Amino acid sequence: MDREELIKSKIIAQEIREMYQIGGIKKKVFEYLIKEKKYALSDLIIDPRFELKLSNCVVDVTIDFIITVSSEDFAVIRCAPASIESWERYVVSFARVVKDYQIPYAMVTDGEDARIIDVIEGKLIGNSINNFFSKMEAEELIKNIKKIPCPIERLEREKRIVYAFEGVKCPSIKD
Repeated sequence: MDREELIKSKIIAQEIREMYQIGGIKKKVFEYLIKEKKYALSDLIIDPRFELKLSNCVVDVTIDFIITVSSEDFAVIRCAPASIESWERYVVSFARVVKDYQIPYAMVTDGEDARIIDVIEGKLIGNSINNFFSKMEAEELIKNIKKIPCPIERLEREKRIVYAFEGVKCPSIKD
């Protein structure tokens, strides 16, 4: 096997390992939300797709989970096998632009460590999946949340961030 083929085979092997890791992480997060945090299956939207309109194109974007509480979108969650910090900007931008208001919370996690962000304030509020809100806590928080749109001067930039990250995501099995 020549050098180029060896490199390609190592890259493909790594991509396959990551694909299985993401599936395992997603399953672990799903079970944690249901069993430990007491969300109902009906509170979780799995692999939702959105049409994102930019100034020069339209693109479909997706996230691993959206949590709804009292029929309101409460949080977006992205599962990542490594480098969760690098996906933090993506989940924040995603939460800011996929609706006509900002979804108030976002989390990226590897199933243990996490970056939990207050999207409106732009602040990190937790660094472990254990810090994520229980359903009861979310029900209390959602009562005081106002639907605040992304500031118009930031909207296109936030959409472009989501678009850029979508380009580096591996396609899912469903695609």
